[in-house]
Amino acid sequence: MIFMVTKDAFLFQGVTHLLKNERVIKLEKISDLNHHAADSSSKVIIDVYHNNVIDDATVSMLQTLEVGGIIMLAPFHISKIKSRSALFFVNRKMQIANWISLLTDSRASYRKPKMGFSHNQFKIVSHILNQEDPDDITSALNISEQTLRSQKFNIMFKLKLRRMSDIVTLNISPYF
Repeated sequence: MIFMVTKDAFLFQGVTHLLKNERVIKLEKISDLNHHAADSSSKVIIDVYHNNVIDDATVSMLQTLEVGGIIMLAPFHISKIKSRSALFFVNRKMQIANWISLLTDSRASYRKPKMGFSHNQFKIVSHILNQEDPDDITSALNISEQTLRSQKFNIMFKLKLRRMSDIVTLNISPYF
């Protein structure tokens, strides 16, 4: 059984079509997984695109979830997320053959994305894209202004940006 957390009806239909023999259940949010019987043979697909599902509650749930595998559809790797189950970060643009092999437990050619964020960096980018003031970000994340400046610098370095405002022009901005 495959549980898919997505708001993208086309993606859900595509995965359902690819896996004709598997039962695919669409969930609106990750917390809905608590209402279903997920076991070690189940897989979970979490579509990060426009869903904003990577919050603290999701991170703690992923740490306790025991399923056959968790597939995060994101263009980046979030390094602080740990799980008891196999955890894969894949791009939505992955080739169909790799999708099938990843979902059916056959040998998948998996490569971790080149870009990776810490969970706090992910939160900071989310707040910046929501056009929040630095004071609001520091109080919401309970960090100092110096930590925020340092994290912004690290984010700009990873994304090869000259200014933090350039982040809006990147293709990854809808993922936050």
